[in-house]
Amino acid sequence: MYRYKKLMIVLSIDESDAPLIKYAGLVSRMAKSNEICFIHVSRSFDIPEEIKKVYPEISFPVDEAARKQMKESVEKHFNGYDKSILKYEAVEGPELKNLVTYAKDYDADLMIVGHCMNMTASCSFLSERLARKAPCSVLMIPPIVRPKLRRLVVATDFSDNALNALDVGSAFGKAAEIDSIDVINTYRVPEGYYKTGKTHEEFAAVMRKNAEERLEKMTSSVDLQGLKVNPKFRLKNDVVKGIQEFADELDADLIVVGARGRSGEIAAILLGSVTEGLIRNLTRPLIAVKKKGDGLNIIDALYSE
Repeated sequence: MYRYKKLMIVLSIDESDAPLIKYAGLVSRMAKSNEICFIHVSRSFDIPEEIKKVYPEISFPVDEAARKQMKESVEKHFNGYDKSILKYEAVEGPELKNLVTYAKDYDADLMIVGHCMNMTASCSFLSERLARKAPCSVLMIPPIVRPKLRRLVVATDFSDNALNALDVGSAFGKAAEIDSIDVINTYRVPEGYYKTGKTHEEFAAVMRKNAEERLEKMTSSVDLQGLKVNPKFRLKNDVVKGIQEFADELDADLIVVGARGRSGEIAAILLGSVTEGLIRNLTRPLIAVKKKGDGLNIIDALYSE
């Protein structure tokens, strides 16, 4: 967990912050993080003058009040690495733009953000967009989650970024002192299988064998930190649902998935759609793994939707 020395925790300054702060504590203990920045972004800190006249007690700087509220919440819920330096930032302006910019300037290794169950809520869209555009990995926490890590699932399609996900999953597993990690490959038979002269079942068997060989090759090229890999292969047309069902069966505490695959391959398209599908239907903590510095060009990230 050496890679997560600088954490960035996105707070809303409401009751939804408690699970994030508690999970940040867990991650900081596992990673022995050097710094943790708790950040809140508000579109505007301005208070109309007529409101100030009615409530003079709120005339002091609102950004200072936001930092004070964050600190109080952290003191109540945070149980992290005792040597971590804690910082508090209150930023004014567009949320996505400011978070991406700050993550880059702060040189964050991991961003932790809340995720609403209702996809009409802004925080759900925020977590998805951050997973696309942040220059670091993003850990998304749904509400009412206890900070624990006993069972971990890595979803793989054998792409380069899935290799990174397996590497990160192994590091998390080692830091959490668990004995093994579960790796799932959900595959589907292509529509043109009949052109090979094989039945659907025969071609599915070919794909299963290929997946087993690729996973064996993949695990041999990653430092598994001494952990055992529990492989699982699932034939299912809905890849996202297949991964979710597997995680539910195990009662997994964390899903690890690559944020992107290799460009120019069908796998890259599937990996992008699968990752986004998992985020949109998130019910368990999920980390979208990115190589530090990956993401869109910073200008594109700031100004695109």
